[in-house]
Amino acid sequence: MTFVRTNGRRLAAVAVAVALAATGGTLPAVAAVPGATAQEQEPPGASVPFPLAADVIGAGPSGFLTKTRSSTPEFRWTRYEDGSSVVLPGAYAVGGGADLLITGDRSTGYASRKLKVHDFSTPASGTPLEFDLDSLGGYTLVGLAGRTLLLSRVEGGALRQYSATVEAGALKITPVFRGPDYDCYEGEAGWTDAGSALYQCAIGPDGTVTRVVVDFATGTGPMYVPREDDYGWAGTVSATHVAWRQSRRTGEGIVAHERGESAERWFPDVNYTDPLYLVGGWMASGQPSHIDSTSFNRFPEQVRPFTLQSIATGEKSVALTAFSSAVAGPDGTLLVRGGTPERGEGLYRIAPRADGGRPTVELVAATGQATVVTITGSAAPTDVMGGLLAREVKGTLDVSRRDVVVWGELKHLGSGQYMQSALPTRVVPGQPHRITWRWDGQDLLSPVFGPARSGAYEWRIRVSPDDGIGPEQVATGRFTLTRPSGGHDYDDNGTADLLARGADGALWSLGTRLTASGGSLTDAASTWVGGGWQVYDRLESTGNIAGTSAPDVVARDRSGVLWLYQGTGERSRLLSGRSRIGGGWQVYDRIAAGGDVTGDGRPDLLATDKSGVLWLHPGTGRATAPFAPRKRIGAGWGIYNEITATGNLAGGPAGDLLARDKAGVLWLYLGKGDGTFAAGTRVGAGWGGFTDLVGVGDANGDGRADLIASTGHGATFYAGTGNWKAPFKPGASTSVIGSTWFNLVF
Repeated sequence: MTFVRTNGRRLAAVAVAVALAATGGTLPAVAAVPGATAQEQEPPGASVPFPLAADVIGAGPSGFLTKTRSSTPEFRWTRYEDGSSVVLPGAYAVGGGADLLITGDRSTGYASRKLKVHDFSTPASGTPLEFDLDSLGGYTLVGLAGRTLLLSRVEGGALRQYSATVEAGALKITPVFRGPDYDCYEGEAGWTDAGSALYQCAIGPDGTVTRVVVDFATGTGPMYVPREDDYGWAGTVSATHVAWRQSRRTGEGIVAHERGESAERWFPDVNYTDPLYLVGGWMASGQPSHIDSTSFNRFPEQVRPFTLQSIATGEKSVALTAFSSAVAGPDGTLLVRGGTPERGEGLYRIAPRADGGRPTVELVAATGQATVVTITGSAAPTDVMGGLLAREVKGTLDVSRRDVVVWGELKHLGSGQYMQSALPTRVVPGQPHRITWRWDGQDLLSPVFGPARSGAYEWRIRVSPDDGIGPEQVATGRFTLTRPSGGHDYDDNGTADLLARGADGALWSLGTRLTASGGSLTDAASTWVGGGWQVYDRLESTGNIAGTSAPDVVARDRSGVLWLYQGTGERSRLLSGRSRIGGGWQVYDRIAAGGDVTGDGRPDLLATDKSGVLWLHPGTGRATAPFAPRKRIGAGWGIYNEITATGNLAGGPAGDLLARDKAGVLWLYLGKGDGTFAAGTRVGAGWGGFTDLVGVGDANGDGRADLIASTGHGATFYAGTGNWKAPFKPGASTSVIGSTWFNLVF
C-alpha cells in the first residue's frame, strides 16, 4: 500500500486569534503587578510553599516543578515531604508526571540542543546526565511523558516521532511508529504512570489525519479516524479515556472515547481556546486567568473557572474558581495552579476515584497569598485647571496585595466618550502596595486632536487577583477639567479652531495645537462639518452670540438673508441647524464679528456698506434675535477691502478692529468700549497677499489676542504683544491649513 504525505504541519494545530473585547468602552488590561514575597494570609491546608508569580510545569510522586513568570524565568523543584527546593539551571525545563526532569540550553524544548536529565526520585539525585541532541542524530525535544522523552526528526520530508529512555547512562531512542507510513506530529502527553501520548498522524493514500494513542510500555494503541468534516487539535489521554477538541460543520466541541472503544461522545463546547485535560473518565478545562506581558487579553468577567465534566454522564462540577496552569501527575492525577476564595491559592491535586465518581480536589502546596484583594485607599484630584497645553492628571490606589491585575478607564461624562488606549498604571518603587495611574491630558480618542475637552470626567480603576481568584474590586472618582474658553474654540478643548470652506462647498474645522515650545501653532486633526456651504457669499465666526457655551457662525446667502448656526461644542456635530436672522444684509460688502466693542460682555457684529459707512449691530445674547438695531459709527471705510474683529489687542476697555486698505497696509482701530473706535494706527504694509485675516483670540495661552493670516492654502501665525504701537510679533509659518486649497477661512 502506498501512503501519501499531506501538508502535515498545517494539520497539527489550529491557529486561534484572540481579540480584545470592546464592550461599553471598557479598556484593555494595562498592568500586571509583580508578586510579593511577604506571607500576607495563610490559607488552610498545605504547609508546603508554592512560589508566587509562578506556574506548575511538572509533577512527580515526590515533588513538583515550577516556572516563574518573568523574562528570565526561574525553574524550581520542590519536595512535598519537607517543602525543600532546588533551583535548576538552564533556560528551559519540563516535567512529565514522574520525578524525572529535563532542562535545556534554550528557552524552548524545540530549540534546545543540549539537555540535562535530572532524577529526583531519591533525595540524593546525584549529578544530572547530559546529552547533545545534534550528536545523537539531530533530534528535537518535543515533550516528556513519565520517564519517556518525546523526540522528533524530519526524515525524507516527513516528521518522524521517537521515544527515548535513559538506560545505563545513555539514551535509548526508539521509533514510535514503525516504517515510513506514518507522518505524525508532536504528541499530547497525558496519563503518565507508564507514559502515554496522543499523536496526530497523516495516514493512508489520501493522508487522512488520524489520532493515535501510544502507550510507551506496551506499544501503539488504538487509532481514531475522524469524520470527513472534522478538524481536530488539542488533545489529551488518561489511563481509561482519550479526548480532543474538534471542529465540525455543526460547531466546536470535544470528542471523547474510552480507550480502545470506537463509540464516541460529543460535547459541544465553544471555548475552543481553553486547554483540555483528563482525570480518569472526567474532562477538565478552563480559561487560564494569568495575565503576563505577552497576553493582555483577560478581564475578570471573561475568566472561566476550572471545571470537571463526566464523560459517562455529562455531569459538571467546578473544581477551582480559577487556574493558571496544569500538568499531568502520577497515578492519573492532575496538578493545577489555581484556587478558590475559601481555600486559598496554590497547587491543587485533582485525583480520579476508583468508583468513577467526581475526582477529589486537594490543596498540596500554598502560596501564602491573601486570596481576596481589597482597596485600602485612593487619591485623585477633583478639580484640574488646564491651559492650552495638555496637563497630566494623576491618582493613586492602595491595595492589600501586590500580584494584582489593574485596568484603568476614563470617561468624559458630557459626551460619553471613553479612552481608546490604556490608562497607564504602575507600581510605586518602594511602595509595593501602591499603584499609580496617570492621564496625559490629551484627547480621549487620539492625541492628534490636541488637549482633551473641558468638563467632568469619571475614572474607574478595576483591581483583580493576578490569577482571577476572588472578586474584582473597583475604585471610582470624578474630576472636572477646566480650560479657557475662546471665540474660536468650537470643540471645547481650549484651543482655537479655524473654519474653512473648500471649492466643493464642504466646510471643515481645522484644529490647532501649540508647538512643543508653546510659541506658535501647529495643526491638529481636521473635522468635516458638512457640505452645501457654497450657497453663502459671507461666513463669519461670531463667538457666542446665542447664549450657549460654544461659538456660533453667521452665514449670508446670495439673496441677502443672514442665517445663524449655533455651536454645539461637540466635535462630531460642531454646528446645529440654521435659523433665520433676517433679510436685507446684501447692503454690506464686509462683515466682521466676534469682538465685544460695546463693553457689555457680548460679542457684536460690524459691517461696512457699499458706500463706505461702518455699522454696529450690538449683540443681544438671544438666539431668536441675536442683534439689536444697527448703529452708524462713521463713514470713509470704503478704502478697506478687509475688516477683522480681533478682540482686545492692546489692553483697552473693549474689542479692537483691524482694517486692511487696498495697498496692503494694515490699520488698527482701538475700541473705546462704547461702540466707537479711536483713530486708526498704521500697523504695517505687505498684508495684501493674504485672502483672509482671522482674529482667533488668545491661541497660544499668553493672555493676548492673536491673528492668523491665510492665503487659502497656507497660513501665518501672528502672536499678539499687547502693545498697540506694535500689536504683533513677527509672523511664524504654521501647518494649520496645510496644502489643501480653501476659498474662505474664518
